[in-house]
Amino acid sequence: MVFDDKDLRPVRGMRDLTPEEYYPMFQVFDKLARVAESFGYLRVETPALEYYEILKAKAGEDVINEIYYFKDKAGREVGLRFDMTVPVARVISYRVDVPKPIRWYYITKVWRYDEPQHGRYREFHQFGIEFIGSSSIRADAEILAVGVEALRSLDIGDFRIRINDRRIIEQLLSKFGIPSDVKPSVLRIMDKRGKVPDEELLEMLRNLELSNDTAQEVLRLANTSESLDKAIGSFRELGVSDDFIKYYNELMEFLDMYGIRSYMDLDMGIVRGLDYYTGIVFEMYVTDYKLSVGGGGRYDNLIEIYSGKPMPASGFAMGIERLLEVLEQRGSLKRGLPQIDYYVYVLSNEKNYLSLGYRLASILRAGGSKVVMDTGEKSLRSALEYASKINARYFIIIGPKEISRGVVKVRDMSNWSEREAPLIEFGINV
Repeated sequence: MVFDDKDLRPVRGMRDLTPEEYYPMFQVFDKLARVAESFGYLRVETPALEYYEILKAKAGEDVINEIYYFKDKAGREVGLRFDMTVPVARVISYRVDVPKPIRWYYITKVWRYDEPQHGRYREFHQFGIEFIGSSSIRADAEILAVGVEALRSLDIGDFRIRINDRRIIEQLLSKFGIPSDVKPSVLRIMDKRGKVPDEELLEMLRNLELSNDTAQEVLRLANTSESLDKAIGSFRELGVSDDFIKYYNELMEFLDMYGIRSYMDLDMGIVRGLDYYTGIVFEMYVTDYKLSVGGGGRYDNLIEIYSGKPMPASGFAMGIERLLEVLEQRGSLKRGLPQIDYYVYVLSNEKNYLSLGYRLASILRAGGSKVVMDTGEKSLRSALEYASKINARYFIIIGPKEISRGVVKVRDMSNWSEREAPLIEFGINV
């Protein structure tokens, strides 16, 4: 059976990452991992599949509709993870032996059955951190500091972190007279701000049986944004309680200690689409890129849903594909294949010469080099062309004439200069 070309393409919303695409991504992975580990975070991985009940426990209606859900061969309801916060919370719920607080990070794939479009895929990579077991304001400040340092490490240009607080928003929604059972729907509508026109948002709010005045109040609230320095004044004007004002005063002090306060803005339309958030929430934006490149916040009740035991937590995740898009727009993404150090070509099929070639390749690999051994199917000219295409730095020719003099030819592929190198240089006596 021969498949049509369209059947050989990836499933919609997913991509094949061949080496020229994967290695630039891997460079980003490496930089982000270094930042996380510099703060003491340790890498974690979980299964791609989770029980469906675990995934939907506190995801929110919109995200539940995006879960890749199915029954396995045993009839169990399972789904692909849509983020890593939920799986990490599940792990912590039964791994009670892990010392608290826990600092974990991940760089891995997640899946959402979303409509594929610019900056959105159904299978994508996330970098994120989870700080579990601390309710301290210092923990929130640390999460933000790691986010700033992660973006700095990529030389991504100007960026802003827009902060809000679920507790404050819920308090204000109560002041507007919005019932508790309607608040989750209001929050989901507020989360669509910037993605759909304001008139459409107003219509959605009115459909929740909110009065026109209340709907207008909610929209005004969602559109309130300014520098974080002015946040306290805005909170006082809105009638936010003193304990929240005290929290933000202290948070700004710690952000100053990290030297990152200047990156922060207050944006009261940021509520995040996941129902598990309970406190501070934030999203990360890069200049001239419409979509957020990351987001997170505090989720103090999620682990308790699974374990029955309270466990404060906070964290964030960044979308790797979006970061790569930004870097490509900036012209700072390093394209191309990684370099192969040596390509070894033997001019003879005699076993003593071939054996010497394999021995030389093994010695070079043991020294940390990347070495390709020719398979004998290409002419010298074809092998040289191929070595150039796969980005080989040096081309080594092993021939009877050279070996009789105890040398090999080494060609520098960058400028095509060639020299004879004694075999003893590689630790081989002939």
